[in-house]
Amino acid sequence: MTNLHESDSKSINNSKKTVRQKKSAPNTDCPGVLSRPRFSLRTHILLMFILLSSLSISLVVGSAIAINHIQKKFSFFQISEKYLFDIVQARRWEKNYFLYGTNLEDAAQSANNAKIILSDNLEKVTIILSPEETATVMQHLDKYRELLQELTVLEKNRIKNTEKKHEIETSLREHGAEMVKLAAALVHNEQNSINAMLKLIQRIPVYILAVVLLLTTFLVCFFVKRLIKPLKLLVESTQKIAKGDFSPIPPMCKYRGEFTTVELAINQMIQELQLREVAMVESHKLRAIGTLTAGVAHELNNPLNNIMLTAHAMLEDHKDLSEDELLEMINDLINEADRSRKIIRNLLDFAREGESISEPVDLGVLINETIKLAQNQIKVTGAKIETQIQTHLPQIRGDKQQLKQVFLNLILNALDAVKKDGTIKISLKQADNPGFLSVQVEDNGCGIPAYILPNIFDPFFTTKGPGKGTGLGLSVSHGIVTIHGGQISIESEEGKYSRFTVILPALHVPADLKSHNHSSRWMDMLTGG
Repeated sequence: MTNLHESDSKSINNSKKTVRQKKSAPNTDCPGVLSRPRFSLRTHILLMFILLSSLSISLVVGSAIAINHIQKKFSFFQISEKYLFDIVQARRWEKNYFLYGTNLEDAAQSANNAKIILSDNLEKVTIILSPEETATVMQHLDKYRELLQELTVLEKNRIKNTEKKHEIETSLREHGAEMVKLAAALVHNEQNSINAMLKLIQRIPVYILAVVLLLTTFLVCFFVKRLIKPLKLLVESTQKIAKGDFSPIPPMCKYRGEFTTVELAINQMIQELQLREVAMVESHKLRAIGTLTAGVAHELNNPLNNIMLTAHAMLEDHKDLSEDELLEMINDLINEADRSRKIIRNLLDFAREGESISEPVDLGVLINETIKLAQNQIKVTGAKIETQIQTHLPQIRGDKQQLKQVFLNLILNALDAVKKDGTIKISLKQADNPGFLSVQVEDNGCGIPAYILPNIFDPFFTTKGPGKGTGLGLSVSHGIVTIHGGQISIESEEGKYSRFTVILPALHVPADLKSHNHSSRWMDMLTGG
């Protein structure tokens, strides 16, 4: 028995050493993560702030330029209207002169005012009118003023030349009409320009709204891709870890940023969890072996006592015994020794370390073997085992030793729960879900309070007294069943019963759980391989 415990201690040390080697090895699950270019979330936000600031400044500057341009347009529009007013006023005074002989000086003054306005704003006029049109306007205005000057000279000298006046009147009307036409065109063009600018300003809010919508869409997509999606993946990864899937988190982003640090930290945590998981499994296995060893020691007393009594009888009475009696006593020694060897072999089979082997397993045979393994504890407690195993069931695929550990944990827990002469019912049948087998271990013991049930599979959670349980049995069993593509559940009523149900996929139906894909890696970890 001492050698047995020494071998298990060595296996624990070897398992820890293996996990530490894996831990110290470079992280090959995220190749080149640290060598990727750094593009952090802070940089993203800074660039986005620069983009928004540039856009805001552009809008403000553009609006200021547009407002300043419109102000200039309005100013020139007022000048154009004043110019048109002076031209129209000169024409009105001109008509009064030819009709009533008055206001000739007023007409000349209005023409001079129009000349001053046009000369002061010649550059602006040239922008709106072409150089040819501007020259034409100046020619007509100058000619109009010259004709008015001639009329003024005739009036001052009191020269009555009807033919000359008629000729001047005709020229004045011709040049005046052209001046009014061109002035009206100038005002009209400027008004159209102002209207176009106003329409553009009216569209600016629509353009800004479109830009804001596009920018908002971009920001939403950015935050979904850069924040929400990685956070969702991290949540999913932590949920997988909670379910026992310790596969490393793959890189989520093309660049190295804040989430890369989180990924590496979680992967480091996973390696630490693997190290502690191996230690927990081996610790619980040692406890189970210790429990079995106590029962085995009790059970070995009977065959050893029989061997000792028979051997002493042969030593003392061998001269008086017949050959048949000697043969009978020798057969007794062989049978008792064989009985002892079977007890030791069962214990060694359970405690043996080796590679995890996924092979076809007959659950009915495995359950019977597990019951034999716990037979000593069953006798000590005086409990009654009832089995109901359905025949012609398909096999499952898995690790025989690990599954035996699961059912042994459930049987030992049931033995702890039942009183003397209690009953433990073990049944194997087709599950309600097609393609799965169901194993139930039910006892009529003390039951489990309802408020404890949600924590029953948590590591280190136990309802036993100090020193009587590690709280790892059901947690380890849950992990083993999960990696085999199955499920384990419990129903209980305090003071009446507890029923554990293990669902495992049949051999001809693949497991429908994602965790089954990682079964071989988990099996290696659980066995310390």
